[in-house]
Amino acid sequence: MLQCCHTLRQKFLIIAVAFLACAFADVSELGQSGYDYPQPAPPAPAPEYIPPAAPAPEYIPPAAPVETYIPPQIEEIEQPAQDGYRYKTVRRRVFRHRN
Repeated sequence: MLQCCHTLRQKFLIIAVAFLACAFADVSELGQSGYDYPQPAPPAPAPEYIPPAAPAPEYIPPAAPVETYIPPQIEEIEQPAQDGYRYKTVRRRVFRHRN
């Protein structure tokens, strides 16, 4: 049991020392102004003239609608039965087998 705790303390000590080494690492080679990457090249100018887009066509409003009278279609209204209800029948198709 004592040996188990001893190895656990050694592992903790090694991890703690590695963490401190990372925290106090020497970063002086990085310089004062960062990583000293080279500056990107300036963008090249366009080699040719691009004319502006053509103007949009003028808006022409639609013609006024012609007012014509369309009479309503006449549909047959089923009269209710004597008790005041409308009954709809379901039409069934009967296929007869031919012998």
